[in-house]
Amino acid sequence: MKRFLAAILVMLLAYACTEAPAPENRPAPKPNIPKEETYDIYLGNTHAHSHYSGDAVQEGNTPDDHFRLAKQYGYDFYAVTDHSQYEQYNEAAWQEIHRAAEAYTGPGFVGMRGYEHSENNGPGAKGHMNVYQTSTYLNALESGIDMQYFQDWLCTAVNSSSVVSMNHPGENQYNGFQCCNEAVRSRITLIELINGPKCDDYYSSYLIALKKGWKVSPVAGADFHNLNKIGTWPARTGVAAKALTRSAIIESFADRRTYATYEKTMEVIYYVNGYVMGSADVPKTDKLNFEISVSTKGSDITRVEICTEDGECVKGKDFMSKDIFWQTDVVREHEYYFVNVYTGQKETPTAYAAPIWTK
Repeated sequence: MKRFLAAILVMLLAYACTEAPAPENRPAPKPNIPKEETYDIYLGNTHAHSHYSGDAVQEGNTPDDHFRLAKQYGYDFYAVTDHSQYEQYNEAAWQEIHRAAEAYTGPGFVGMRGYEHSENNGPGAKGHMNVYQTSTYLNALESGIDMQYFQDWLCTAVNSSSVVSMNHPGENQYNGFQCCNEAVRSRITLIELINGPKCDDYYSSYLIALKKGWKVSPVAGADFHNLNKIGTWPARTGVAAKALTRSAIIESFADRRTYATYEKTMEVIYYVNGYVMGSADVPKTDKLNFEISVSTKGSDITRVEICTEDGECVKGKDFMSKDIFWQTDVVREHEYYFVNVYTGQKETPTAYAAPIWTK
């Protein structure tokens, strides 16, 4: 994994706003990080279903099988997030998924348990969400458990470490991305921009969520309901984490240090005025200095764009390389910005990196 260290070398300034030379001929980019933090990039999956989901009941589709194959095929982390509303899902299932995640976690791999809160019957807001790090689970279809109840529950002290992802959101999901409890905004920090074995795209919904005030960062969720494509799925969720541990991965989810990519080897990280991607507290200076690093073993990186509200590109640069560093300034005119990365001949982005927000 590429390590991004804190403190930038003075000689790197000569390359500002230009594509860097080959890696062997240049120092690694070292942004001036206020808290002297360093991150590694890890690539995994945030969303999968075992036989404990009523729509995924089949022989061999166990949590153990998911984690075993994910580890075999090189995922750094992998979450089993079964629907909680089916009769197969009970306290024994909840504990069994945790046991399997623990059993397969070790050097080079982290297994994770979450659950998919599938609010299909309302009243009011409907939609699915992946929930991580809660004390227990809810059945979204039980009487009285509507979106208001769910968001209030997430804000209780016992769930203070919870992290939530909006799953495969339609453009009017959750009753128009309704917020029922302002405190929940610090819990709902992720949004599936890529979903499913076929890698469906939810970029337009992501833009709507941002515009409605949600501070969410893109992830890619395979949403597997069997084992067939674990080894061939091309997409990944990337995270900038301090270590490959469950707590560090969850921290990166909570702090929005994530990106969604259609290319499973792509590594993306960027800083704005020294604040890492996902930061919600970048000071409102007149200019924002972006330091963007991207690498891939796939098709060449052909373009990087800095975007803002409604996906407007405020600055872009063309490249033709598998390993780029771009340092540039943007005049601050908006509340938030994010980075999109293009590869090969694609007309749409290959990777979508977390926004930053100014305050």
